[in-house]
Amino acid sequence: MVTHSFPFASRPSSRNAFTLVELLVVMAVIGILVSLLLPAIQAAREAARRSQCQNNLKQLGLAVHNFADTKRALPSSVRPQGLTTLPRIAGMTQLLPFFEETTKLNQFDLTKNWGHLDNRPVVSTRIEILQCPSVEQDPNRLDGVPETSPWAPDVAAVTDYAATIYVDQRLKDANLVDEGGTGVPAVAGSPGLGMLAYNVVSRFKDVTDGLSHTIMYAESAGRPFVYRRNGLVNADLLESRVNGGGWARPASDMSIDGASDDGVADVGACAVNCTNGINVAASPVPHPYYVSVGTSEPYAFHPGIANATMGDGSVRPIAEEIDIREFAKLVTRAGGEALRQ
Repeated sequence: MVTHSFPFASRPSSRNAFTLVELLVVMAVIGILVSLLLPAIQAAREAARRSQCQNNLKQLGLAVHNFADTKRALPSSVRPQGLTTLPRIAGMTQLLPFFEETTKLNQFDLTKNWGHLDNRPVVSTRIEILQCPSVEQDPNRLDGVPETSPWAPDVAAVTDYAATIYVDQRLKDANLVDEGGTGVPAVAGSPGLGMLAYNVVSRFKDVTDGLSHTIMYAESAGRPFVYRRNGLVNADLLESRVNGGGWARPASDMSIDGASDDGVADVGACAVNCTNGINVAASPVPHPYYVSVGTSEPYAFHPGIANATMGDGSVRPIAEEIDIREFAKLVTRAGGEALRQ
């Protein structure tokens, strides 16, 4: 019997791995998907942070209304002029019990200055509601006492929100706004005063421009570090700092001075997001112009806007493109200016 042998047909071998080309294609697709998703994720996170910031400001607005119902006045800062041992008490300090921080006020000696050694344990305590979560700086950063030499950021926990106290007369002199006023000292009858003008006993009835048309608080975020359009100016606070930032400081209130478009100089046509304040690191104390008033300006870390609490307690985003004349109308409480609708 003859046996024939036949060659077996070869079968294709099974593959258990991608080829290099296939792997590169998959990686490219994943990279594209990630590049598309990351902006969406970042935008969603910023939307959540912005919402939280608006809620913080809403709570401040409600606190002011509860304060006014109880005290029959608004929580304005008390700031004796010049270098003095008299107590300097911020409006924000007076407001503490009205956003559930009564314990802190009980620990605060109102007969002593905010920076007194006896008050430092409480003023160095961070208050979450007073900070915007979008700020890129450490939320535990501290502000310092301006007259201390050498200056050091070791005293007061910060706030990213500031009471708007007046529109600077220099802006009116430059024909950039309709109404201005001097804040050194504050003049009670000035049409340039803001709703929470310091050293003035203020009430809701003084806001004749309308509560829904007048700003109480606006963002001035990132202090005492100086920020401008292009971001952080200098990480060294001994070289660059705003005069203001601590929640317990009256100087953390904000006059509206305007800024140049690059944020370097004050008294300019930019109202919002050009800078969070003028650098005072190289200036004498008291400041030659601002004296004991802070140098903060409206600034936020939200793209294109800064949030503000209006007198009726509502929160409004202010576009950074706003004309300074229109912004000043929102700050003055009795300017009688016609708002552009």
